[in-house]
Amino acid sequence: MKEHENSDDHRYACAKLLARKNASGRVYKGLVIQMEEEIKYWQEILRRVMAVVRSLAVRGLPFRGSQEKFGLRNSGNYIMSLELLAEFDPFLNAHIKRHGNKGCGTTSYLSSKICDEIIDIMAKKVISTIVTEIKQAKYFSIFVDSTPHICHVEQLSFIVRYVSKKECPVERFIRFIPKCGHKAEDIVTIVLDTLKNYDLDIADCRGQSYDNASNMAGAYSDLKARIKEVNALVLFVSCSAHPLNLVGSCAAECCETSISFFSNLQALYNFFSISTHRWGILILRLKQNSKVLKSLSQTRWSARGDACKSLCVSWNEIMAVLKIITCDMSEKPSTRFEASGLLNHFDSLEMCFPTLLWNDVLERFNKVSKSLQSINIELSTIVKLYHSLVIYLEGIRKDSTFDLYELKSIGLNGEQNYAYDLKRKPKRKV
Repeated sequence: MKEHENSDDHRYACAKLLARKNASGRVYKGLVIQMEEEIKYWQEILRRVMAVVRSLAVRGLPFRGSQEKFGLRNSGNYIMSLELLAEFDPFLNAHIKRHGNKGCGTTSYLSSKICDEIIDIMAKKVISTIVTEIKQAKYFSIFVDSTPHICHVEQLSFIVRYVSKKECPVERFIRFIPKCGHKAEDIVTIVLDTLKNYDLDIADCRGQSYDNASNMAGAYSDLKARIKEVNALVLFVSCSAHPLNLVGSCAAECCETSISFFSNLQALYNFFSISTHRWGILILRLKQNSKVLKSLSQTRWSARGDACKSLCVSWNEIMAVLKIITCDMSEKPSTRFEASGLLNHFDSLEMCFPTLLWNDVLERFNKVSKSLQSINIELSTIVKLYHSLVIYLEGIRKDSTFDLYELKSIGLNGEQNYAYDLKRKPKRKV
């Protein structure tokens, strides 16, 4: 058989057969052409659908609406994007008219089920690419943190850090793991199983980083220690931004004056934001391009700098609006009473002074916190940032700095004396 296949006669016969087939055609030539056209048609449809899915997924936009039908205004971003594309694409427009709302049992490649399958295929491809890059880099570090979902379900975020071929540090999110629990033994099992599922060897892990919770970075039986039992070469580095956030919040909460200041600052934002009428009056009085009032951040303490900044920059305008609302007899008595209370709190040297002080402190804290969250930051840079922040705060404690803030407060507020000095001192009966 081999001698026959390699012979000149057999090769000549095969060449004649191919020439005859191309010249005369085949019996099922029409079917082949029809099948190729059909394949090309659905490939073009899939190419457009995948482009829409990729664009929405990259930007983190929702896909679904209240109804998934073409021609409705309350359809989701997925249907809306296809309709928008169809306005300039006659091919897709004709396909939507022919197969758009036919329902189940009809092939259209436009349904939510196909969309979910495409998302799943893309996700697997992305994860596969990330895992390949990690294996090429060989050594990696892991980041793990748990946070409640909007549906009040605890989930664990799993992130891997490695060095790319261009010798640049890269951080990649791998997945969310729901119902992870809070115990260290449960979390370490999830971490090891996740690495095993993606065929990543824990022996190649060289770093781990978590927040300062006792189950993550405690002294003995935490996640850090349990990972080190599996691989002694895994170096633990605490999250640099999280301790800074804790130190700042705990330092502020130990002082009653600071607690009162931030409570009044949040109350001021609530007073204006709860009413569109009051918010409109405030916007009209603010300077052009100045920041509006901001709410206090509950999770990131350093982000409160935006709230202090908006009050510090627009102090006179905000006090003027409070006076207008207090004296406006067309307002409700409760509104005028609330505005009067806020005005009495803020239009004083006791509130103007901490506004200027916290504005500078939180602005510095916020900048340092953002720098600490950079991907390219090094440990030596972290130490320098901490050291510079300590020096800055120690400089504020000097008497000369206090006098400087006091002069700024008097110049901004116009009040010369503290409320304590203006109080009538009680006289003891003789």
